[in-house]
Amino acid sequence: MAYPPAPAPVPQPVPVKQGNGFGVTALVLGIIGLVFAFIPIANVFTALPLGILAVIFGIIGLVAAGKRAGKGKGTGGTGLVLGILAIGVTFAMNALVFNEIGKAADDIREQTIQDCVDSGAGTQEECEQIWEDAEDSVYGE
Repeated sequence: MAYPPAPAPVPQPVPVKQGNGFGVTALVLGIIGLVFAFIPIANVFTALPLGILAVIFGIIGLVAAGKRAGKGKGTGGTGLVLGILAIGVTFAMNALVFNEIGKAADDIREQTIQDCVDSGAGTQEECEQIWEDAEDSVYGE
């Protein structure tokens, strides 16, 4: 007695990918960019590009999440916000640092001119002229 052939296996449905790769990428780039944003001058070469990329990937991640009924919307949005913060902190830190450097340079100038006057090397105007001549010789004017 022969047995009937076995039925064909039923194909299993392929699970739909639930993650949002663009959103996760934006989140990671935003976190790293925000960390590097607090390092003055170097942040222009690290945090600024990472922040820009985080914004781009965050927008793409939000669009991709919209096509998946909102799956992964949080990572894309958070990456977008962190990218914007990284860019903003980069500019703020550099403005703060260069402002303080400018103040320190002005303080050094005033102190040097006052030391020149106090030592009797000349009047206030003569000492200021000496300073300006020194600046011109350094900067080639």
